[in-house]
Amino acid sequence: MKNIATVILFLLTFSNVVMAEYSQGSILKNSLSYQATITRDIWGVPHVYGKRDEDAAFGLAFAHADDDIKNIAENMYLYRAQMGLKEGFKGAVTDYLIKALKIHSLIDENYHSSLSEDVREVLEGYVAGLNYWNEINVNHNYKSLFPITVRDVLTGFVIQNLYFSGVVTEIEKLQDGRYQQKSDQNSLQTRFYDGYKNILGSNAIAVSSFKTDDESTRLVINSHQPLDGPVAWYEAHIKSDEGWNMMGGTFPGSPFIFVGFNENIGWGLTVNKPDLTDVYELEINSANENQYLLDEKWIPFKESLVRLPVKILGPIKWTFKRQFRESVHGPVFENDDGVFAVRFSGMRDIRQVEQWYRMNKSKNLDQWLSAMSLQSIVSFNAIYADKEKNILFFHNAVSPERDISVDWSLPVNGDDSSLIWNKFLPMESLPLILNPESGWLVSTNQDPFRVTSNKSNLSRENYSNTLGLQTRMTNRAYRAVEMVQGMSKISKGDLLKLKFDNRYSKQSRSYKYIEPLFSAQFRDKKLQKAQLILKQWDLATDYNNRGAALGVCVLSHEWLAEQEQRQPPEVVEVFKDCVKNINKHYKRIDPEWSDVNFLIRGDKKQAVQGGPDTMRAIYGETQKDSSLKAVAGDGLVIFVEWDKDNNLTTESIHQYGSATQNKSSAHYSDQVKLFAEEKFKPTYFDEELLKMNTSSITEIPFNEN
Repeated sequence: MKNIATVILFLLTFSNVVMAEYSQGSILKNSLSYQATITRDIWGVPHVYGKRDEDAAFGLAFAHADDDIKNIAENMYLYRAQMGLKEGFKGAVTDYLIKALKIHSLIDENYHSSLSEDVREVLEGYVAGLNYWNEINVNHNYKSLFPITVRDVLTGFVIQNLYFSGVVTEIEKLQDGRYQQKSDQNSLQTRFYDGYKNILGSNAIAVSSFKTDDESTRLVINSHQPLDGPVAWYEAHIKSDEGWNMMGGTFPGSPFIFVGFNENIGWGLTVNKPDLTDVYELEINSANENQYLLDEKWIPFKESLVRLPVKILGPIKWTFKRQFRESVHGPVFENDDGVFAVRFSGMRDIRQVEQWYRMNKSKNLDQWLSAMSLQSIVSFNAIYADKEKNILFFHNAVSPERDISVDWSLPVNGDDSSLIWNKFLPMESLPLILNPESGWLVSTNQDPFRVTSNKSNLSRENYSNTLGLQTRMTNRAYRAVEMVQGMSKISKGDLLKLKFDNRYSKQSRSYKYIEPLFSAQFRDKKLQKAQLILKQWDLATDYNNRGAALGVCVLSHEWLAEQEQRQPPEVVEVFKDCVKNINKHYKRIDPEWSDVNFLIRGDKKQAVQGGPDTMRAIYGETQKDSSLKAVAGDGLVIFVEWDKDNNLTTESIHQYGSATQNKSSAHYSDQVKLFAEEKFKPTYFDEELLKMNTSSITEIPFNEN
């Protein structure tokens, strides 16, 4: 009896740490356990210092809340499975998934056993910083969402794995009764949560010292995200006396840098779409629908009741109840075709934070690879470079160890327990290229066996077909390879010319989609004129280009269809609609691209070059006047260089500025012009440079005296 009581007390203590519900007095008292200095440079970017890592995390949280409390706080609706209370029935769909997968109980039960003490201290310091910011800022609109807990923050990381494992879209297909054979890429287009709908691609480029004109090792980091919202980039620099010294991009609600650099190493990430989710078809007992067949035995489903509070109208709310079933395979879903269970990578893992932290603390290649070997971040390609002149491409994936004799592209037999995988392939089984003979690596969401020269690429034949690795090539991949192959040596100017290239390749799907229009027969003179414009288009999207408006209008339909894994519409009809709409709004078929494509921020409206799936990636949303407002693509871009003497130079640019939500700040839109002009600013990563370019210094917690 005594032992049982001890265990209960032990579990309650863990739960309290994760939940961390504090009174105002305890929050203010807890903040005294931390000390951080926030130095903002002349662009408003926070450079946060703390003696301990948890002090630095405390400071980062406070600085980010100053700049973007809206997205940090509103993320809590998602993390707490309260989207139904925010968005009604639409939000309840997301809540159902989070509750059905028991993410909160998974975190509560594994917080201490799965995460190391130093990671827990960083998480707790970060949460303390958010709650301290709330206590000393009386007038803001998100008081009801505080205090924020460690569980909240951890939930965000677990949810991130859900989306990048591909399980969300597989569940959607099952629920809609439209499950079909898997393609060679998972779709991230999902209706479950709008925050992820504009994650459309990324770029990362590394060049070895023997391939550059001056023996420098260079890295370009350019992960594409929505330009606004809960997964938009925020630039920050985190430093402690315990060896944490990372600068780069993070998201609202995260204590870690996701893409960036320190004095020794740097990396960029690009979305990859390996096959990480499997569907099992279950046989149901005709005499008892609550049982399924497994190894010739009828097994009862594990059932639970999911409660979904939903906003109906104004203050009126209602709690809906829905029964949820699980098999030993995973969560169960039923449609007109039968009953299916879903199993996916990372479904019982909360250690993503552990891996991000270890990556942030890495000082060399061995330490970084050791962090990656934790295999808790389920996907993403990585392009890495370092001070020791190493460059690397890694197709990271937490890939199940599957039976190679089975076709996993369709629902597999759920009756056979031997097909329920529990192990994952080691890093050594995944595509990794270190220091290729070519001297360069480019990742643009393409086939992982076409990231460098033909001679230096890996062979697909040497990897298991159960990995489900993609074969798609993006326009960006074609253009990058075409351009680099023509360079004997690569200067900084060459590299940036590649990064900001805004053309379409004749090898690309985009070009092949519009190509039939060149030989089509049109009687209408407007269509004939438009056809000639398209024929003469040089496939670029620069400011003065008069073919880009029509070209991008047409090819965007193919690009979106490919993203959503469906057949593109008939090109002639798309062409006719584009001609009609462009004529209507611009009174001509060939307006200059600078009259169409814009970056808009507050009262600033700046023309930008680039388009969908170009290296200068600009994904525009059509406005009422038919112009395009950039909503995703190029955002935070970082240039990193170690010269032949190992001296570090870093530059960056953000699409808006460091104050991502604070409209009253001078830094709300102060980088817009530079961004549009494809220029960089210094990062002031160097301490001496920062001292000469400081706009403010804040010590927290504030002295109450």
